[in-house]
Amino acid sequence: MKPLLRAHGRTTPSAPAPGPQDGAVSLRDASVVELVWMEELRQHLRAPGADLRSVGYLSSLFDAYCRAWHRAPASDRWDPDYLVSALGVCLGDVLVRQCSSSRWQVVADEPRTTVAVRNDLFRRTFFPVDAVARRWLTAELDWMPGFVTSTGALLQRGALRTLAAEQR
Repeated sequence: MKPLLRAHGRTTPSAPAPGPQDGAVSLRDASVVELVWMEELRQHLRAPGADLRSVGYLSSLFDAYCRAWHRAPASDRWDPDYLVSALGVCLGDVLVRQCSSSRWQVVADEPRTTVAVRNDLFRRTFFPVDAVARRWLTAELDWMPGFVTSTGALLQRGALRTLAAEQR
């Protein structure tokens, strides 16, 4: 599997939070192996008192690890790919719970496993692991609450468009 952070290169922190609209990527259902991998990532973050359903908790966890990693001398930094993936999967779980018509998908025909949260009803796809990786690279802190809020706003606008189209 291709290393996650090196795959992103130098991306900008201002890259849009949500993923592309319909037609930009081909998605498929996650395999059993991929679902187990995602559960192992969640397990990596579980600890007594950990609330992986709370965006506030995930945000503080991201901020603490990211701050420590960026403050450490380059020779003392650990490979953050597993942690970034774990935080991204848990962030995606928050997005899935936010809208009942959202579900996990995997980008088809990718050299590395790229998970996405897909909402067919509102024709939106979000890439939470990529969102975490982009912010990790630039040490952007306290961004998760805004990301979840903007995602919810996009889904609400999609819902309004769908209702308006149905009423015509």
